[in-house]
Amino acid sequence: MIKNITVIGGGSTGHMVAAVMSMRGFSVTLCDTEAFAKELDAVKALGGIQLRGAVRGTGVPSKVTTDPSEAVPGAEIIFVDVPADRHEEIARWIAPHLEDGQHILIIPGNLGSFVFRKVFRELGVKAAVTLTEKEGNFGPCRLSAPAEVTTGLPLNLKGKIASLPASDTGKVIKALEGVVEYTANENVFVGTINAGNVINHVASTILSAAEIDHKGKQYSLFKYAFTPSVVHCIEKIHDERKAVIEAMGLTEHGNPLGMVNMVQDIENHPEVHVFYEYMDGPCALDHRYLHEDCGCGGAFALSVAKRLGLAMPVLEAFLGVAGAINDRDYIHGGRTLENLGFPADMTFAEICGNI
Repeated sequence: MIKNITVIGGGSTGHMVAAVMSMRGFSVTLCDTEAFAKELDAVKALGGIQLRGAVRGTGVPSKVTTDPSEAVPGAEIIFVDVPADRHEEIARWIAPHLEDGQHILIIPGNLGSFVFRKVFRELGVKAAVTLTEKEGNFGPCRLSAPAEVTTGLPLNLKGKIASLPASDTGKVIKALEGVVEYTANENVFVGTINAGNVINHVASTILSAAEIDHKGKQYSLFKYAFTPSVVHCIEKIHDERKAVIEAMGLTEHGNPLGMVNMVQDIENHPEVHVFYEYMDGPCALDHRYLHEDCGCGGAFALSVAKRLGLAMPVLEAFLGVAGAINDRDYIHGGRTLENLGFPADMTFAEICGNI
């Protein structure tokens, strides 16, 4: 059974995962680059991480560091809890220190395994490690004070994962027994195409652009964004993506509009009260709600649709507007099939046979 866990991520999710795993008795190292020295120093100074909201307690990591040579060797599993824009940075940061038999779990996945694999190949990494992606995040949370995390929903150690290559998934699930209760997706594409945040975040953030600009840190998407017209657009994107999922020969996972529906009817859903009250943001449009959900899940879904001969006009329009807002080409520059290394003349069936 795994005993030594390294959590990479100086933000809210990294703090939460480190706290939860520490509270559950694992030896946890929390780390990130020098850019997060202030946040990590707070954990050291205060002696642990306080969890508030839907999950309560105090987790005390065994080690807190900005030195990858202290954080990576000896770890049996490495949780990577950073935004997708940082995947390449983190892959390069840890590459020289990896050891045979380590499992790298990217949360949320967002096709980050392709980025890590490319970097490791480029740098000539010899260590035999696995690369695995979780569908969705570990849980909604925010850093509410130094070394303090407010969690929005009760802890759920279940979920779906897939490795790259998919043949490694079973081995990783077995290694994770006693840590989490994950089950297998067919491959990493399945987790990304089902990611709920593409449905929840893209249209709502873009249609709230003026209010986000005005309110900044006082803005809360789940309090203010989900008006009838916004939800109508969200439903259109959902319908488009569901058609793509079905064309892939898959069944949609759950109801990605579930949280939207509950916060619209908050009086009858006290179980999401903490989520509604404390999950603020985005405070700006230069934010992971667009960079990640447009550039990863959104761009990927659109590229799969085109490969399968389907159109996603509503999602494509929103990705175009998001790109104009942030001066990014999410449609062509995101994690598309082409940018992941699958040429245009390769059929989708051939692609799936190679992951």
